[in-house]
Amino acid sequence: MAYNTAKRRLGYEIDIRPMSEADLGQMHQLSIGVGWPHRPEDWRLVMSVGRGFVACDTIGRALGSAMWWPFGESFASVGMVITSPRLQAQGAGRQLMEIIFEQSGDRDLRLSATKAGYRLYRSLGFEPIGRIFQHQGRTVVLPAPAPAMPGLRSAVAADLDALARLDASAYGADRSRVIAALMAASVGTVVERDDEIVGFALCRAFGRGHVVGPIVAEDDDMAVALVTPHVEAHQGSFLRVDTAQEQGRFGGFLESCGMTIFDSVTPMIRGHHHAPSGAARTFGLATQALG
Repeated sequence: MAYNTAKRRLGYEIDIRPMSEADLGQMHQLSIGVGWPHRPEDWRLVMSVGRGFVACDTIGRALGSAMWWPFGESFASVGMVITSPRLQAQGAGRQLMEIIFEQSGDRDLRLSATKAGYRLYRSLGFEPIGRIFQHQGRTVVLPAPAPAMPGLRSAVAADLDALARLDASAYGADRSRVIAALMAASVGTVVERDDEIVGFALCRAFGRGHVVGPIVAEDDDMAVALVTPHVEAHQGSFLRVDTAQEQGRFGGFLESCGMTIFDSVTPMIRGHHHAPSGAARTFGLATQALG
């Protein structure tokens, strides 16, 4: 779909225009303003695989943003939606979302709604589908060694295609470009069985420290085994995992490692939910924006 380069003028001298690499510094400042931990490098990664819009005043100062990431022709993720209180009062968040609707066409859309954005997204046709819990903290000594997981090893560059296929099966849509970008910036672990990768986890620098995600596994035990080497590698450092696993062994494991629940968001769908097609499930998000 062609990228719309036309500006859109709101009623109080604010323009909405396509986001570009030149906006990186202002996008970082926007996220600082709302208390998000994203570094310029974190913005650069999501901008490299997505499309976005900036709401700015007449002298070019950014006052709002929104992005979307196409995952094939039928699905996309929406995120990095930031609007100042002034813009919120003028309906800029709705205008930014309407532009994304135009750009994304008939794709089903998924996003992670903060408490501030929830009412807007409900009014735009998004429906809640669960809860995402943000576990984070300085990791502590593991309470007990994790049981040995046959086939656990470090990820290598040659695993990329297999990881992308497994992620698509677990997520319900093809995120090959995202997985490639994440893998280039990450250290990974995989579980291999009968020469086939059946689980993986990627860990990269993000925000205040590091984040582990995506985490794709068949069950809690596999998810724990995949994440344990990353916890050990960052012992005493700040680590984060975003997961829908509120209960069960995996959530308890994160808590025991010092990653307590800091906050939560509501995943929401506009259109059809894209369910997993295989045995693997997404235990940890890449980011709240990318899913």
